[in-house]
Amino acid sequence: MASHVLALPGGRRLSWHEFGDPEGSPVFYTAGTPVSGLGGGCYAETARAAGLRWISPDKPGYGGPGYQRDRRLVSWGDDLAALAGHLGLDRFALAGESGGGPFTLAAAHRLAASVSVVALIATGGRTERAERAGMKAISRVRGWFARNAPALNMVEIAVMRWQLASPAKRERILRREMAATPEAAPDAMRIEIEGVADALRQGSRAAVQEVALTRQPFPFPLSEVTVPVHLWHGGLDRAAPIAYARRLARELPDATLHVSDSS
Repeated sequence: MASHVLALPGGRRLSWHEFGDPEGSPVFYTAGTPVSGLGGGCYAETARAAGLRWISPDKPGYGGPGYQRDRRLVSWGDDLAALAGHLGLDRFALAGESGGGPFTLAAAHRLAASVSVVALIATGGRTERAERAGMKAISRVRGWFARNAPALNMVEIAVMRWQLASPAKRERILRREMAATPEAAPDAMRIEIEGVADALRQGSRAAVQEVALTRQPFPFPLSEVTVPVHLWHGGLDRAAPIAYARRLARELPDATLHVSDSS
């Protein structure tokens, strides 16, 4: 893994991590909420085998970069454009997972001329009432707070930050999660936990902001996202309902939905 930092206009910094094949086809991966760019490590071996250069940036306020008070969904495309220019990349793919999905679609809309294809993995977003049937209670509550009183999500995220504050605490969380889902890969689970801890080490406000941003309506018609989009989703997902992914697939002009039997 390589980690780097880029100075952006206005004094902000953008840090990113690289996995996979350094000479491979470039993919900008946007991790979920709240996960820093370290989360891209879950795909390191897969990307290497597929010949992909897996570029995983830290979103504002996660990992290295500072908090961006005026952050918007579409501003992520500007950050990726600056990073692509710095790396000398004229053409690339985009991938986004969970809460990173809406940011990825916004970047695809903004950077359409440079994007070859988009992959959305268990994407989250602003669901409609009928799509929330079967969602976990905590996901419904978090979404309601995000839409109506975003600051209330601070409590849950602050508790999460405290639970992951030390290596010993993270190890206990890992053991507990592996006991609950023994079929999960321990290495990937560890990377995910470290990515969450890294995202929250500066505090909780960036995660609270991000949850609220992902529950807002898209600031553009989905019909304007002209690049091919592949959505990979679990049919039993209770955090990001499959009904939401089906609606995206209907509304995007060039979308293919791949549904697995897992959650």
